[in-house]
Amino acid sequence: MLVLAFAASTRINQTYTLVAANDALLDSSVTKYSPTDCQRPEVFNKNLIKGNILLCGYSYNFVVGSASIKQVSETAKALGAVGFVLCVENVSPGAKFDPVPVGIPGILITDTSKSKVLESHIDG
Repeated sequence: MLVLAFAASTRINQTYTLVAANDALLDSSVTKYSPTDCQRPEVFNKNLIKGNILLCGYSYNFVVGSASIKQVSETAKALGAVGFVLCVENVSPGAKFDPVPVGIPGILITDTSKSKVLESHIDG
């Protein structure tokens, strides 16, 4: 599994809840904004995310440039998250997984099979 870390780790001996982006939406009308990309903090319930780790999805929007890892970091920070996990669900042609410096702990899981395992734990 290839994992790229982007920032310092969270505190030692501390546990955090992983909150899926889809589970923290303010309402279902925001799905037009591709909320799992975690690009717009205003579509999420801050109370559900604050102090937790935000789980986001890496979609084709990242490949075409309408979404960025830096914006995921800024969204997570604006919502009070302690960090983020970005899961690649499908590898699109042209996808590049270059390290990006960010201000909070974050990880990009590029192996789609590992992303699916993580998401299956969240779903059920």
